Amino acid sequence: MTYKMLFTGRSFVAAAAFLALGSGGALAQDLTKVKTGWLRSSLSLVLHPIALDEGFYKKRGVEPVTKVIRSGDGAIGPQSVMSGELEVYIGVISDVAKINSEALEIGQQPPLAVVAIGSPGATNLVLKKTLPFNGLDDIKGLRIGVSSLGSAHLVTFRQFLAEKNTTVEKLGLRLVALGGGDMPPALVSGQIDGFLHSQPTPSIAIATGQAKLVLAPSQMGVAGTSPNVGIIVSRKWAVANKAALTKFVAGLRDASDAYASIPKDRIVKIAASHLGGEPELIAASYDSVDPRLVAGQQGADTYWSVEMSAMKERGEVGKNFQQKDLFDFRLIE
Repeated sequence: MTYKMLFTGRSFVAAAAFLALGSGGALAQDLTKVKTGWLRSSLSLVLHPIALDEGFYKKRGVEPVTKVIRSGDGAIGPQSVMSGELEVYIGVISDVAKINSEALEIGQQPPLAVVAIGSPGATNLVLKKTLPFNGLDDIKGLRIGVSSLGSAHLVTFRQFLAEKNTTVEKLGLRLVALGGGDMPPALVSGQIDGFLHSQPTPSIAIATGQAKLVLAPSQMGVAGTSPNVGIIVSRKWAVANKAALTKFVAGLRDASDAYASIPKDRIVKIAASHLGGEPELIAASYDSVDPRLVAGQQGADTYWSVEMSAMKERGEVGKNFQQKDLFDFRLIE
């Protein structure tokens, strides 16, 4: 039978469906819609746009209906998952830990779960170019921009300082809450002396000629290796919609597995489209970022030794808060 014969008369629709399935794609009407929140913050979170634009979600049979959460407003994501406005949220983990710990403190079960984890080592410290930096003593008293006072980058930096036997308080750092996109202009205008964020924000600031990178993730010891991005769901929704969640995470994992083989210029194009910014600056950040997912238990153990130990020390979560109260990888098995 020839393609010409297939595309005659009433057989046209059936033939189109046959060809679509034969190419490995799912029919539009077969796709499961998932209300998805995505933190539009940095290259650390570019895996979701890659999965969208490269068709990895579609091949798994899901269609994320994406709501963008602005950098600095990350706490909205977990709250929206709790209210049912979102079904899946891709963002930082620390706000989830606080919500679940508070639930346990009043005798309730933790409502949220992190079912996959990724993007190890994303925190950078950038300073105004005119400021000296030969060590941590040089940042005493400076105004440092952070996306929020619960920022994952701030948590990582606090743990790095602990490894160096000092703290934000001992250094007298003044923390200023700013969205990631506002950090470079705030530094240039003198509102802040530096900031903590992931790429490409540091490269954007450096391109102004008035900023310099003084600490990259590779210079922050164990703290610099901690994953900070989680796939976050309501436990109740996950149990009732396990098939949809499993397909959703599988699409992200496919994008993660393919990341190293996707041409750099394609990654840059996707990032520029979804995150904004100049392509050349994103390209300059490419080698400093790893947005991929990591093995669940390994990532959880690293997160626990870095971020969670710092959060417990500061009383942001209860002393008895355990891994099972935050992570549940069984929900996608």
